[in-house]
Amino acid sequence: MKTLKSISAIALLLATSSTYANNFSPATSAERNGVVISSLEKSEPYFRKAGDKLYLNFFNKEMSDIQIRVVDSENRIVYSETLKSRLVVEKAFNFEKAEKDSYKVVLKDGKDTYAEYYVVK
Repeated sequence: MKTLKSISAIALLLATSSTYANNFSPATSAERNGVVISSLEKSEPYFRKAGDKLYLNFFNKEMSDIQIRVVDSENRIVYSETLKSRLVVEKAFNFEKAEKDSYKVVLKDGKDTYAEYYVVK
């Protein structure tokens, strides 16, 4: 009986994923020599909060230098780092021992700047 439930769950998962894959359409596409080349217009960072941590993921398709800063409510730089020509940027910020304050995590990819706020209570 467990095997039948497992097979049913897997079949449902595969059906759902194939439906999603068939319905996905990129923002732009160009056709060259019968081959369709697709790309998303703009990559934006993804921030996820989980407990005392803030996770950052960014696909740097232009391979530009990435500057990451964390500043507090008085605009003091708490953390700063520059990443050279990295395709995928993954960072985790642990606010477990941080002082009570409002923090801003800033990602700059050369031309665009993105920010996410995290409040320690």
